[in-house]
Amino acid sequence: MTSEEDELSFDFLDDLALAAVRRRVNPAIHLRVRRANRIGPLIELLALSRSVMLPFDELPLCTIRQALARALSATRVESGQHCIEEGKRVGFVLTGRDALADDQAHWIVFCRRAQEAAELSLPKPIAQGLIGAMREIEENVHLHSERSFDGVVGYRGTGTEFEFVVADNGVGILDSLRKSPDYEHLGDSGSAIKTALTDGQSRLRHLNPDRGYGFHDLFVGLANLNGELRFRSGDHALTIDGTSPSLMSARLSQKVKMSGFLTSVVCRLTPAPVLH
Repeated sequence: MTSEEDELSFDFLDDLALAAVRRRVNPAIHLRVRRANRIGPLIELLALSRSVMLPFDELPLCTIRQALARALSATRVESGQHCIEEGKRVGFVLTGRDALADDQAHWIVFCRRAQEAAELSLPKPIAQGLIGAMREIEENVHLHSERSFDGVVGYRGTGTEFEFVVADNGVGILDSLRKSPDYEHLGDSGSAIKTALTDGQSRLRHLNPDRGYGFHDLFVGLANLNGELRFRSGDHALTIDGTSPSLMSARLSQKVKMSGFLTSVVCRLTPAPVLH
């Protein structure tokens, strides 16, 4: 069993990336003693390895990292990787599918297995809503990233919580929104992330006013759940946590610059109140 000090976490990654760009540490030394228990920090490490040259392969071998590595090295996108441990289900797939073909067997199977993982800890209707939100966010990779062929979708389910991540290595939220005349004024990635998460805001809004609700289902699905959300793009991260997380409780912070856009969601049932 690993301690919290051994776990790969977002806080650890933030500190390591900053120290690495300032050339104050050898990041490989610190990663060799960390293990990936959640998939969000693991996929963010992968994204940072492309931007800051953090060595993704220096993590100790574990089932989760091995499954992600197999998915990334697959010669065909259809070979989404799934693994099952005692009380845990994990899967990864690349986003390089044809987004207009709704009948792709591998993507349907992947989403079905993700829902099964969610149902380990959540009622079926809630699990269905969250997988619907995951699919909407994955579709955004095809609509906005300009690099949809090597994004990653991952899920992890246990008896106590469900986690999913969607990440791409594309142009990022700020550059994407600035392509629209509605958002040419945006000055930083933090305001761009917050704008993208707001209902009715979309790079394509000037072409179709019904666009801009891709994250709506996510926040609806998290009602009455305990959630930990992280949205990362450019040199900012927006985090939200607590019961029924919403954009009103969001916190923005500046980070080392990273390509693309990452959405990380961890959720669990809110404990029932104790009656006396």
